[in-house]
Amino acid sequence: MDDEEDVRLEARTDSTKVVTTMLSCLLLKPSQQVSNGPMAWCEVCSSGLSFTVNEAKSLQASAYIKSELFSTWNLASEHSGSNPQESLGFGINLGTLVECLRILSGGGGPLDKAATLELRYRADLSCLMLTLVEGSAVTECKLHTLSMDPVDFVRMDDETPVRIVLKSDVLREGLSELEWGGDAGSQKDKRVTVRVGLQPAQLSLTVSSVDLGCEMVFPPESLVQFEATSEVEFDYRFALVHMALRSIRDSEETMLIIGQQGLLKFMLKFRSDATNCSTMFLDVHLYPLIDDEQDEMFTATGTTGRDATAAG
Repeated sequence: MDDEEDVRLEARTDSTKVVTTMLSCLLLKPSQQVSNGPMAWCEVCSSGLSFTVNEAKSLQASAYIKSELFSTWNLASEHSGSNPQESLGFGINLGTLVECLRILSGGGGPLDKAATLELRYRADLSCLMLTLVEGSAVTECKLHTLSMDPVDFVRMDDETPVRIVLKSDVLREGLSELEWGGDAGSQKDKRVTVRVGLQPAQLSLTVSSVDLGCEMVFPPESLVQFEATSEVEFDYRFALVHMALRSIRDSEETMLIIGQQGLLKFMLKFRSDATNCSTMFLDVHLYPLIDDEQDEMFTATGTTGRDATAAG
């Protein structure tokens, strides 16, 4: 290694597909490609990497990739003698990063044979270096990072009256039953009403527009876990809920957490093939519709600080 190289992160994993899948889940819009992002904030600490994107000012999604997924994990401090727990942060075009990973892994499908992904972050070049070693073949990508302000992490309400866990297939099938067509205007007006009842214990989702509505009720036997201290009912924009759960098909279970003020958190659980890191998590926070302007705001109470339970 050149003495002038300032390498802050060196990591290696054989779970290339897991990393690609997790980051692909943050491409919330089907139309998002290399050229238009989204821009993500990457934060690296001793526990792993987190990538966070904001969409539509009312939605924030974060993917957490634990350091246990990597067989090699070396995070250097910025200054010699500084706190070894110090974190590293930088902006990155997530569309470009995912495209590079898909190229390295042969298009994003299942890898035919074991491949090792090596990550290196060089502060002197402001570059994230990706290297895929597959047998005797070695492929490299160099991705320049971006100078951007760290994101304000959404913080869940101190009190959460609702925590419900469903199998992701059950939730996905339920949502698919609630979709219907219509003109552009009706799609824009569609909203999802989330209701949680206690007697009997149940979760219901109602998708409605100005003149049409459809309800899906999940009875207690379809729920893996049901914890509710009060009945709640909040509205959310359908397009954002659909966006938040676009990658639900890749997950195993989904936890719904609802705060007192209606902040909705989807925690998607993914299965990992690594023996020492069996599960990974993706969080999506979504603000409720309180009035016609609410979904244009990202300034509700509690928009700073990381949710302490975000990584499970």
